[in-house]
Formats: sequence, C-alpha cells, structure tokens
Amino acid sequence: MRQVLIRARNLLRRPAPGLSAGLLALGGSALVFLPLFGVPGLELGLALSIGVGLLGGGLGVASVHQERRLLTSQEAGPPPPPREGASQRLAWRALAPALLVNLAVLVPPFLAATLYAWLGTQCDPFALVAFYPLLAVPSAGLASAVGVFSGFATQRAGRGVALYLGLVAVSLCVTVAPIVFGPQVFAFNPFLGYLPGPLYDEVLSVSPALLWFRVETLLLLVGVHALTVECLDTARARLGRPRPRGGALVLLGLVFGAVLLLEVNAPALGLRMTDATLRERLGGERQTEHFDFIYPRGMPREDVERRARDLEFRHAQLAGFLGGAPEGRIRVWLYRTDEEKQRLVGAGRTQYAKPWRLELHINGRDYPHPTLKHELAHVMAAPWGSGPFRVTTRFGLWPLMGVIEGMAVAADNPVQGELTLDEWAAGMRRQQLAPDVRKLVGPEGFYQSAPARAYTLVGSFLRYLADTHGAEKLRALYAHADFQAAYGRSLDALATEWERHLDALPLDEATVSRAFQRFRTGSLFARACAREVARLQDEARQLLASEPERALTVYERAARLQPQEPSFLLGQAQALERLERPDEAAAVLARLAGTVKEQPAMRAEVALAQADVAARSGQTGPARAFLDEVLSLTPSPEVTRTAQVKLAALDSPVRDALQGYFQEEAEELRLLRLSTALQTAPQDVYLHYLLGRRLVQVGAPRLALGHLTRALEGQPPDAIRREARRLQIQAAYLGGDCGTVRHLAGSAPGDTTAQRALSAEWLERCEFDTRRFGGPLVPRDAFR
Repeated sequence: MRQVLIRARNLLRRPAPGLSAGLLALGGSALVFLPLFGVPGLELGLALSIGVGLLGGGLGVASVHQERRLLTSQEAGPPPPPREGASQRLAWRALAPALLVNLAVLVPPFLAATLYAWLGTQCDPFALVAFYPLLAVPSAGLASAVGVFSGFATQRAGRGVALYLGLVAVSLCVTVAPIVFGPQVFAFNPFLGYLPGPLYDEVLSVSPALLWFRVETLLLLVGVHALTVECLDTARARLGRPRPRGGALVLLGLVFGAVLLLEVNAPALGLRMTDATLRERLGGERQTEHFDFIYPRGMPREDVERRARDLEFRHAQLAGFLGGAPEGRIRVWLYRTDEEKQRLVGAGRTQYAKPWRLELHINGRDYPHPTLKHELAHVMAAPWGSGPFRVTTRFGLWPLMGVIEGMAVAADNPVQGELTLDEWAAGMRRQQLAPDVRKLVGPEGFYQSAPARAYTLVGSFLRYLADTHGAEKLRALYAHADFQAAYGRSLDALATEWERHLDALPLDEATVSRAFQRFRTGSLFARACAREVARLQDEARQLLASEPERALTVYERAARLQPQEPSFLLGQAQALERLERPDEAAAVLARLAGTVKEQPAMRAEVALAQADVAARSGQTGPARAFLDEVLSLTPSPEVTRTAQVKLAALDSPVRDALQGYFQEEAEELRLLRLSTALQTAPQDVYLHYLLGRRLVQVGAPRLALGHLTRALEGQPPDAIRREARRLQIQAAYLGGDCGTVRHLAGSAPGDTTAQRALSAEWLERCEFDTRRFGGPLVPRDAFR
C-alpha cells in the first residue's frame, strides 16, 4: 500500500495528471453552488461520473508511463527472465495509483455537497445519496482500467489518451444508438453514468436497472484488467499477443460471458428497449389509415376503436393547422400506467415524441387524451424541422426547445379550466409571473423557467403568429427559429405586438388570481431541495390513506423545506383529519389562511378545506360561512362547483350522499350512494349532476345523459350548469348520438370563448366521424 501511495503522489506531481485531478476535485466541489448540485444526489453524481469518465483515463495512461520510466531507470543489463505473475504485478502497479487518485477526487465534491446541504440548507444530504457512489465510483474504476489498457497499448502518452477517448466515443455511440433508433429515452453509459430520462420526471429512485448496469460496469472493469494482464509483455511494458493460460482464460470467459448474458437480457433487465420487445410487452396493435397504434393487451375493443378514431381526428386537425403532414405511418405507443412507462422506456409521467422516428409515447388517460394532440403535433411538424431529429435547431444540432414546444402547444391550442391559452398567458403577465418570451425561444432560456409558464407563453406567442401571419410563415420559422427570415421582422417587434394583444384582453380579477394559483410554482432549478421535496410529496400522497401519521410527518418535513408552498400545509390538515384531530387541522388551516389572504385563489382552497373540517365536526354554521367565503372569492370553476355542492349538502335530506361523493371510496359505493339518494330526493339537481358526471367517467354515457339533462332542467348555479352542459355534449357524442350533439353544441347565452371552442370540437368530431367512418361510434350497450 505504501508503494501505491508513493506512486499516486508522484503521479499528481506531474502537470497533466495533477491538473486533471485538481479540476475534478475542485471543479466538482464548486458545482455545489449551482441549483440541484448542492446535495450528493443524481445531478452531482452524474457530473462527476462524466468528469471522471472523460479525464480519469488520462490518469491511467500517465500511470503506465510512470511505470515505464521506473523500469528504464533501473540498472542497465540484460532483461531478467520473466517471472510467474510479473504481468499481474506490473498491471496492478499501473492500475492501483490511477484508481486511488480517481476515487480520491470524488471525495471533495461529496464532502462539499454534504457540508453545504447540512450547514447551508435544510435539505437532507442523504435523501438521494445512493446515486452518487452508484454513478461516480464504477465510472472511476472503469476509466482507470481502460486508461491503463490504453497506456500499455501505445508507446506515447498522447496516443494513449487518444485511444482512451476513442473507446469512450465508441461507448457513447453504443449508448446513443438505442435512443436515436429505438423507443427509449433513458441512457446508460459505463464511462459517463446514467440519465434517467426527461427533467420533468422529478421523483427519482434507484431502480433495479441501475443496479444491473453498475454490476455490468464492474464486470467490464475486471475484464479489461484481466485482458491487460493476459496481453502484457513485461519486458517492453507493452501489450502484445496474448499468452493463453488456463486461469486467466477462465476468468475472462466468466467475466465476458456474464456481460454477454446481461446484454442478451438487457430489455428484460431495463438496460435497453427495442421496438420488438416493446410490442411484445404491450401486446395489442391496431392499424388505421395513418397510424400503427400499439396498446396494452386486454384493452376493451370499443376503447381501442375510439382511440383509433381519435388519432385520425387529431391527424386531420393538425394537418389543417400546419398545412400538411409527414409521409409515412406514425406509431403511437400507449401505456397502462406511469410506472409501466417509466420501467419500459424511461419517462414515467412525461409524454414524449420522437419526430425523426414518427412516433409518440403516451400514458393511458381519460378520453379524449389530454396531451395526445400536443405530442402528435411534434411528429406532424417533422417535415419542416431541421437536422437529424427534424425539429427546430441552431446549426442543425442544438435544439431550440422554446420553439419546438411552442409549436406543439400552439397547434394543440388547449382549453384548460374554462380559459383559453391566451387568457392564461395574459393572466400570467398581469401577475408578473411571465418570463420574457424573447429568452424562452433562445438556446437556454426555456430550461430556466418553470415548465407550466414556459409552455403556455411560447404556445400563446406562436399561436398568435399563426393566426395573424398564417401557417406558411410559422412552418418557415420552425426549421431554425429565424424570426427575421420567416416574418421579415425582428423577434422583439413580434413579441411586443403579441404582448400588446395579451394586455388588451379583458380579464376579470378571478382569472388573474387563478393564473397565480396555476403558475406560482417555479422551475425545478429554483426550488429549495427540489428532488427531495418531489420524493416527499409523492411519498406523502401514497401514505395519506393508509398511514396518515407517517404522511403527516412527511408533509411537515416538506413544509419546512419549502415554507412558501401552501399545498404541504393543506396536506398536513388532511392527515390530521384522518387521525381524528380536527382541532389541530383547523389550527393549521387558520395559520395558512393568514399567509395566503392576498392570494384569492389559494385562499379559496384553504377556506374549502376549513369548511370540510367544520362540516365533519358538525359545525354547520362555520362550514356555511367558509363556503360562502369560497364563492365570494370567485375561484376556479372546479373549486366553485365543489363549494356549491357542499353548500347545498348542508341543508339537504341526502347530505351524506352528497358529502360522500368527495370521499375516497370505491366507485361502486359512490354510485350506489347517489342512486339510492335519488329515491329520497328524485328532483335534486346536485344528485343528478354528480351521478351524470360519474357515469360519464366510468363509461356509461347514455345513462349519464338523462341525469345531466335532469340537472340542467333544475336550474343549477352557473358553474355547475356550464359543466353539466359540457358533460352533456360529451355524453351524447360518446353515446353515438351526434344529432343531440348538433342540437346542444350551439352557443348558449353567457358562453365564454373557451366553452364555445370545446362545444365546437365535439361537433367537429361528429362531422369527421360521419365523413371518414360513415357515422359515430355507437357503444354496444347503447340501446340495452
């Protein structure tokens, strides 16, 4: 060990190895001042694995040349006869100091991040600590072994470093190939570490696939070192022809046999995914005019047909907006759950598209799928993209995500919460939450902003350009985001014109307040202890029903880390209620109400929670006062409808059924409660509305239609009337009754722009079905 330490010290005294080690140790330590790198987790581990993967091999090469100098400095004379084990000793004397230095440089960044998180923040330094050694340590080991191999394989140090970097480049090609030519978005590289997938999947955990990957890395380390020993000519300190020996051959066979076994089973272990394996895992396939639709085996036939029609409908919509469509068939992969998608292709909650492969990957969602049109727009815009990936790029390679995502949002033009895209963007501007769109469409500004804000703003901007200047110019813009070339005007002039358009939109105070509620959460890079909090939030959500005591503890921890986020105090109140501690829940909510009193939308949510606590405690008067306060704050339509139902329940003879609707109960029990209550109050507007709503959601649209019609006949409050009418049109379409859709889809007094857009789309679906398929899809049980 003493000789290893001496060799390592001498290695560091030389300029190039010393500079590399210092850069890794000090540069890695300085990273702690960047967002997400201040704790020893995925980001810091990935940075160090990349650093040591690129620079660590040079230390191995330098160590080999140090050994050569030591050999040549010995007394001149005839070379001694080779001794048993000489090649092993020489290879180890070269490997050990390089390995020691490469592992040692990982310690300062780890200690710096741990101390920074411990002393400078409230983050738990060890919340995701397993990622650091799993990513950095095996990369350091393999870099050392391959560096030693490269050093012995060449005569000069420069050529050894070039050979090493060439091997890293080859490994990178092997890593990138399944992402470019296959369906996955995760990446495993033995030198450079692991990339789990999109940044928007904030909840991270060590997966079995990562463990298998690092087992493979360690096997490669052992194999490369054994190969070096087997081929090493000790007299020249160079690699030569291998000298077959039984023990070494057995070791090499075992090691590379194990690696081969892992590679053969890579799709099953989660190390790689192929189209063929993915088709087999999902199991179902349906072909339409423009699509290959791959879906989970066991999906009901009617659901498959409806989704197939939806694909063709969205294709027609987008082709009309963009002025064309790509040639070739488009593949759509549908997954049962977020967890299945995460395991198979590496993006759990994030939907994504690969325009160059004409494919998209989406999670199973309610019909119509909320993000299908957005993801399909990425693929449909491919003919006007640039570079190998057929998207907006600078110099053909650097993607400009602001324009890429902005085009998809503009093409989708979603209506959310009864507000249009422009109304959300205008509300964001009036709350001073909007980043500068000029930066969002640049090379890095999009990543620095919260996703909800960035997507909405660039989508509104590009939709405005499409509506005012036409689709042809928007297509020209999509290649390289050159606004001057596409529009003959500067980006600043176009952005200013759009901002004036937004600022002129009439918005009430409620809309502006709702914009704050939706867009208050900042970027992942701007939130304290973001990865840890994301994990805590996910854990608390899962624990709330079964272990409220633990959920309370987790919510309290999250609230300490991000005290400005009110949802964690709301979670605490929920947990306290489940623990039958209503007084404590009321105290938490009262404290929270004081902190959000200047935020009407958030205050409404708190008041709604206070009403629930009061109602469950039998305090009808305070509950009514809280619900009246909710309605006075004109919150989102969802909160307004909930408050109206709960207020009606306080004086209703079917109070238990109405209040039970909002509890976490089995779907069958909810429906039973509501249908039983109708026997007591057959004219109750709220019962008919809730029952109709649930029947639409569980796939019984024709049964739902009657209840929704009865609810509307009873003159419900405006917010419920608008939602019941929307559901009524949807139920009519899903029930195959396009005549009713046409009757209902006409403008009603008081309809907003968003409501008219939603009604028009259901009518458009009917017209499309009639034109393309000869009529709507009628459920099998529609007339039973």
